[in-house]
Amino acid sequence: MPYMVPVILVVQSRSNGVAINLEKMSIQRELDALATVVFVSALDTNISWTEPALLLKNYDGLILGGSGDFDFDGGRLTSDPARQATTELTGRLAPLLEYVFDTDFPTLGICFGHQLLGAFRGAQVVNDSNQMKTRSHIVSKIAIAGDTSIFTGMPTDFLAHYVHKDALDRVPDGAVLLACGGAACQVSALRYKRNIYSTQFHPELTFADVERRVNTFPGYLPPGETVGATFTPMGDCTALMRNFITHVEQIATVISKVRA
Repeated sequence: MPYMVPVILVVQSRSNGVAINLEKMSIQRELDALATVVFVSALDTNISWTEPALLLKNYDGLILGGSGDFDFDGGRLTSDPARQATTELTGRLAPLLEYVFDTDFPTLGICFGHQLLGAFRGAQVVNDSNQMKTRSHIVSKIAIAGDTSIFTGMPTDFLAHYVHKDALDRVPDGAVLLACGGAACQVSALRYKRNIYSTQFHPELTFADVERRVNTFPGYLPPGETVGATFTPMGDCTALMRNFITHVEQIATVISKVRA
């Protein structure tokens, strides 16, 4: 049976139109040659979030994107609108997350998506000054027997681009730690079950992407810092995105053969 190109649903948790388009551009660049990518907004109340089986019926994989608009903590008061909006958003996505874990649906959570998955599995998302950063940072793979799929072809130690204030306080229930950035990023990458992955860093971003965002949004970097001093153009980890699609393709191929 000939294999069809995998279809990926990307759920974006952003309200700023420019940021939405920049995230789309980065993901499409990495995946368009490998998959059909469809974007939806987590803020869209017209989507049947309470019917996740129907929502994901025609998709082979799911990506939960980042967010510069919402915070689980962010050092804000609990009454802050950004935190209240996050509570509302996570409640809306709860049926989808439950379905993902119940069915082990192929999923990749990125930054805010990483936090969404972790919080759903019992971890706390906290504003940790030792881990928050907007810079490139070295991440180290952890040897896990039988699991190298999303890190295939990547070195043991690699540079990743980070833009986050919050972090998971621990490895969530049922998760396996796949990568660590030391004290500055203790929970860098996780796997749940066999097919659910998440990264605190941004594997969809290149140096050019970061530079474009800094130029687009004043205040993206701390005062006095420059993109050239905080991010490096060498060693981006976008291969992880393509490895995820390969993983999704392998699962979809097996399913299609079983159904045949």
